[in-house]
Amino acid sequence: MRIGIDAASVVGDKGGVGWHTHHLLRALLEVEEETDYVGYVRPGSLRDGEVPGWPPHGRLRWLEVPKWAMAWRGAWDRLDLFHGPNFKMSTRGRFGGIVTIHDLWLVRYPEYSRKLLGQAGSSRRAKATAARARKVVTVSEFSAKEIEALYGVPRDRIVVIHNGVSEEFRPLRDEPGMAVLRARWALPAAGFILFVGGADPRKNHRVFLEAVARVQSHLQGRAVVLVGDAEHPQGSYRATAQELGLESVVRCPGRLDRDDLRRLYSFTDLFVFPSRYEGFGMPVLEAMACGAPTITSSTSALPEVAGDAACLVHHDDAEALGQTIVKVLGDRELQAHLRQRGFERARQFTWERAAQQTSALYHDLCA
Repeated sequence: MRIGIDAASVVGDKGGVGWHTHHLLRALLEVEEETDYVGYVRPGSLRDGEVPGWPPHGRLRWLEVPKWAMAWRGAWDRLDLFHGPNFKMSTRGRFGGIVTIHDLWLVRYPEYSRKLLGQAGSSRRAKATAARARKVVTVSEFSAKEIEALYGVPRDRIVVIHNGVSEEFRPLRDEPGMAVLRARWALPAAGFILFVGGADPRKNHRVFLEAVARVQSHLQGRAVVLVGDAEHPQGSYRATAQELGLESVVRCPGRLDRDDLRRLYSFTDLFVFPSRYEGFGMPVLEAMACGAPTITSSTSALPEVAGDAACLVHHDDAEALGQTIVKVLGDRELQAHLRQRGFERARQFTWERAAQQTSALYHDLCA
């Protein structure tokens, strides 16, 4: 069996979909030995025939193909099935193709689109792709319901395969490395609260900082670290902090590499992820896997992912969020409980399991 995968997102600065594709493809190569894969990337992506950072593998062939030439590659490369893990299905194999739709955030809230002409065109194309795909894969039951409601895809054509947590996310008690970060960002000895996401409205940094402002006197000198792009056309970490009088406690280190992110997850007193809308919510599981007590939203896919291993608060309720922050910081038994439940919860989500389910789907469709 030969499977083609749109792997363009694994090259360069990977976002959420890029890491999803990266981990899934690596796990697929490990869970069974019968399937060959063709990874399609953009021209200029390869070095000596390989994607930088990927070791050569006998069952994975990389091909640089421009977008305009993708439509006929399925037949040319004799694919049995094509998988588009990034909302698009640019070709098809002998048995058609499948597409992964991670969430419908900008369909549900098109006013937040950054595209000059809005989201309508992209939404129409994604809806048409979902209609012609043999199966639509998504990463949560919540997203499955959204795809059924907003795109009209019958539920029996939607397959839910949860994301996994990379094994690199585990407690990293690297005191020397953390000391470097404390010095770099002037983090106080009292500790810090962590937020990961970015300044776009979906990640909801404003409500988080409003909650912090309400309870600042209870933070006992802790800093607030906001990871991710600090500026967005519809939001700004620094401007919001200044507006709320939090300049002295807020730190904005920007995007971080995986090791520094693991250090922050491992050393934080509390991780807060009050996102308005998530198709899955990987930072929640990454933080839990590193031992961070976690507060997250009670909406979208986040309760499905967090289970009973996090404190849940509605994403618009700054008052309740502030009270929950104070409650967790002041209760060592609750912190220990959340850490233990977080470890247990994160272990339930593995890329091996996701790959096994994906491989089974490939085999079913190509039978």
